[in-house]
This record gives sequence, C-alpha cells and structure tokens, in this order.
Amino acid sequence: PTVKPFIEGTANGTDFINLEKTKEQLETATAYLKALQGAGKTVLFVGVKPEIRQLVKEVALSLNSPYVAERFIGGTLTNFPQMKKRVDKLHDLLKKKEAGELAVYTKKEQLLIQRDIDRLDRDFGGVSSLTNLPAAIVIVDPRHEDMCVKEAARLHIPVVALSNTDCTIDGIAYPVVGNDGSVASVRFFL
Repeated sequence: PTVKPFIEGTANGTDFINLEKTKEQLETATAYLKALQGAGKTVLFVGVKPEIRQLVKEVALSLNSPYVAERFIGGTLTNFPQMKKRVDKLHDLLKKKEAGELAVYTKKEQLLIQRDIDRLDRDFGGVSSLTNLPAAIVIVDPRHEDMCVKEAARLHIPVVALSNTDCTIDGIAYPVVGNDGSVASVRFFL
C-alpha cells in the first residue's frame, strides 16, 4: 500500500500507525486549511459513512462550510452547473412552501412536491451554500469516497484526507494517516 511508510508494524492483522508522522501530516494539513480560511476560501467536507455522517455535518456547520454527509453524487464537482440547477430548484420550492404558494395544489401533488423537497435537501442541502467550486476538500476515508477524489483530481482541487492503512494516498495533496473508522478518532482529527 502507499501508506506503508506510515505503518510501524503489524500484529494479528492490526496495523500500528507511526503517530509521529501522523502528527507532522496533521500539522501540515491544519496550516494549509488555516491559510485557506484566512483568505476566505471555501472548504468542502465529505464523509458519508453512517458512523461519521453526523459528525462531519456538525463540524462543517460549526465552520459555516458546505458538506456532503449522505451521498456524494457523481458530477457534483465536474458537472457543477447542473448541480447548481438542482440547488436552485430546492431553494425555489422551499421559498414557495414558506410563502404558502403550494396550497393551490391537491393533497397528492403537495405530498409529491414535499417528497421532492426532502430528496433534494438530502442530496444537495449541504452544498446549497456552495456558489463556486471549493478551494479544497476535506475527506474522511478516501477509499470509500473514491468518486470525490477522482473528481477533485480532475479539477485540480487539493484534497485533505484522513486515510486508514487500507487507503491509497496517491493523488491526495495532504494525506493524514490515521483511523478513519472510529468515531473518536474522526472527531479528534476533524
């Protein structure tokens, strides 16, 4: 694996990570993200594994950053104008709902519109504040989010990724080798 230099040893199928190297990687990634924040750039957070979904959402909301916590839909970055149309449709439907303009429809039509709102909010609610492509992407488990890594590489967007020992860190600008499956570990790194 590409993370072999960061593995201190293995026993009973468990890899032991060299935490000194992880600390250096984390400091480099943190300095990069702080520089982006100081410049007012946008950072997208991506983590859709069920056990870390809520944590990624909370961290992104606390930083007023866009996030993807349910499902990374292919083309979110590479087909950005089309994704923006879906976000605009979500905003339009929410505005009509708040203004009471949906009352003219039958109950069944209102139910179908509400389902459409719920689906759009689930898929695009976290990225609704994204007006341009992000300056960087923070990914938890790039092996699980390989589509996002590929799209970021195609668009030359730097990726900061918390990567376990089963991940490939090729193409990741700022890899941080650590446990990406434990909620406590992901909370610490985020």
